[in-house]
Amino acid sequence: MAERTRCVVVGGGPGGVVLAHLLARGGVEVVLLESRGDFDRRFRGDTIAPPVLDYLDLLGLADPLLDATPHVRGNAFVWRTPDATWTLADYRNASRKYPYYALVPQAVFLPFLVEQARRYPGLTVRMGARVSDLVRADDGRVTGVVYTQDGERRTVLADLVVGADGRTSKVRQLAGVAATELGASIDIAWFAVPRRDSDPVTSGLEARAEPGQLLAVLGQGTDWQLGFALPAGTFGAFKAAGVEPLRAVLRRLVPWLGDRIDLLADVNQLTLLPVRITTVDAWSRPGLLLIGDAAHVISPVGGNGINYAIVDAAEAANRLVGPLRSTPVGPGAVDAATAAVERARRPSVEREQRGQVRIERETARALRDRDPRPALALRLIASIPGFPRLVGTLASRSLAVPRPVPAILTGPAHERAEPLHRARLTAAAATRHLHGGAVRGRGRDAGI
Repeated sequence: MAERTRCVVVGGGPGGVVLAHLLARGGVEVVLLESRGDFDRRFRGDTIAPPVLDYLDLLGLADPLLDATPHVRGNAFVWRTPDATWTLADYRNASRKYPYYALVPQAVFLPFLVEQARRYPGLTVRMGARVSDLVRADDGRVTGVVYTQDGERRTVLADLVVGADGRTSKVRQLAGVAATELGASIDIAWFAVPRRDSDPVTSGLEARAEPGQLLAVLGQGTDWQLGFALPAGTFGAFKAAGVEPLRAVLRRLVPWLGDRIDLLADVNQLTLLPVRITTVDAWSRPGLLLIGDAAHVISPVGGNGINYAIVDAAEAANRLVGPLRSTPVGPGAVDAATAAVERARRPSVEREQRGQVRIERETARALRDRDPRPALALRLIASIPGFPRLVGTLASRSLAVPRPVPAILTGPAHERAEPLHRARLTAAAATRHLHGGAVRGRGRDAGI
């Protein structure tokens, strides 16, 4: 017999987990389906923006997460060459309480949110659940999904299906929604090395460049994530050149890594992240909503893909909690709410994507022309006192996270009796699983 719920969210990434959390907190029955057996995602959006931290703080989540998780507080985006340094954005005015980007691994962030949501009786989480089909009514309305878990084929019926399953969304494919590529100028090949207490203080969000090379250097509580930018479609030739040219780049751009550079022993250790910017003609169909990368891929350049997905989830939860709590649920009200989500979110997303297409093209041009400097406009911004801080503040405000509606802010009248410190322990346990050893939750304040 098919299971029945109010909402099924497909995809346990940031958008899907946050939406499931918020709906459950608002008193909605929700089933979260994640195809993987865990939340261990590496090199996939670990930078939580100041306004998103403020939003999580309203929900009582930010401090428990940060207290339990080793993380870096990136207060600026800095571009370095052997000859000059430019501060392109300074976030120290972006929030009174959290004037920084918190670099928190998704493998810690996501289970933390799920564990917090387990306090609310309406949430069901199914790991290793792979969706294979959509259930439709006679009029074509989406009314549920078919998925396989532990070798068993199952069906869950719902008043709304949300596809939050990423850039290669199965839900989007099954719904017949085509994605249009807006930009594909660069790719990034990632590698991580352990962090040491003796490492230099950096902003935590850096680009280091020399003629023909651009390296992203992102600090985390226990690691450095290093990303080699390369023209789109050239990864095969990049790998064919072997590992020694890459180690040579690291010795020149991040020499303080010392013997850790030799940890890059084989090009197959690199993780390729194709940088693609995509959109769809509509985020919703009757009974269906797409959010996050399933609806719009935001380039990892700038580190805001996770933040736009979370803002999508916040907007969707505000719009949907009322219709999905109604008895009976009105299909028209649900569809009106999903359309309202797109109207509210699409303009901001499209502005960000247009800017990212320009940045990607300029980055690809600079790599071809062997110009290690940031674009002229960015150099001008960095040269005017106060402008980087203005840019950082305005960029953060452009995320425009909506305040939770009262039903979500206050939570349901009855919660499962689980103390908040359990969430702190869960975040700490996830961090130990990733890195081993003891956990200290104090964040590393980065310097400019």
